[in-house]
Amino acid sequence: MCKKCGCWFSIDYGRKPKSIITEHVSGKPLRKIAHDEKRSKSSVIRQYQKELEKLPNNNTLTKRYCNRFSGIIVVDGKYVNVRGYDSKIPLLWGIDYLTHDVPIFELALSESYEGWLRYFGYLKSIKYSMKIVVCDDNQNIKLAAKYMFPNVIIQTCQNHFLENIRRELLVRTEEKYRPFVDDLRYHLFSKKITREDFLQRAYKLFRKYKDNQICISYLVKINNAIDELTASTLVKHAPRTTNIIESYNSHLQARLKSIKGFQSFLSAKKWLNAYIIKRRYRKFTDCCKKFGYLNGKSSISQTLKKSAVLPLIT
Repeated sequence: MCKKCGCWFSIDYGRKPKSIITEHVSGKPLRKIAHDEKRSKSSVIRQYQKELEKLPNNNTLTKRYCNRFSGIIVVDGKYVNVRGYDSKIPLLWGIDYLTHDVPIFELALSESYEGWLRYFGYLKSIKYSMKIVVCDDNQNIKLAAKYMFPNVIIQTCQNHFLENIRRELLVRTEEKYRPFVDDLRYHLFSKKITREDFLQRAYKLFRKYKDNQICISYLVKINNAIDELTASTLVKHAPRTTNIIESYNSHLQARLKSIKGFQSFLSAKKWLNAYIIKRRYRKFTDCCKKFGYLNGKSSISQTLKKSAVLPLIT
């Protein structure tokens, strides 16, 4: 009874359902969440869907709150299973290298020029300070990036470039060209070197393999791509490989194993949006060497506009 007005009331001691997006996106199945909370699976699914609807769009979040990017972006496509499509469709995304942030993502039907054009169009709309794009040897990525950012520098991933040569020469199953590929890896693709140094080392290999037309043909191919293979030396801190986004792809793949596929294009986009936002808000704990300064910080905090306050997302 209220001592002031004399009215009787009751206190609701019921436990408010906690947010389940973080648990589910981290890998906990909805069925397990329902079991632990002693709730029906249908009620957990309804709550989960409501929470997904309330989440802001990652691209809109970036446009409103973030602008302190390094201008060094490493991009790639990660394919996911979606019901109704004959084959997997790609998540087009990129990592801002020095902040490890994920400013933009696009779920597309394919890694076409149009798909990547939309991706880089989003980057342009947030006024991304583009300096260099690091990617695999995909012409659609390069053409779309150059269309949206005419002055952009393109770095072709050296690991992907060498792996393509290794695969074409069947090095993993035949020994004939293994010494040649080992020479390429050791002399040209083992570390970041300037264009001039790259040319000198390549010339030595030309002399060594001058009597082998197959090897010479690949050295010519490398020579034709030399500008994009050594572009990272033109931008301070830029990487020569796409290793960072490959690790992000591996983490996402590990999480997707328990999901196996999405029911629709929209459900895939909503889930990926939640996954990326969660990654951006989570604090780093195991960054090492040159990225040690990120430990204890979230990636989105590194790109946050000055004086901006991020919305609380549970």
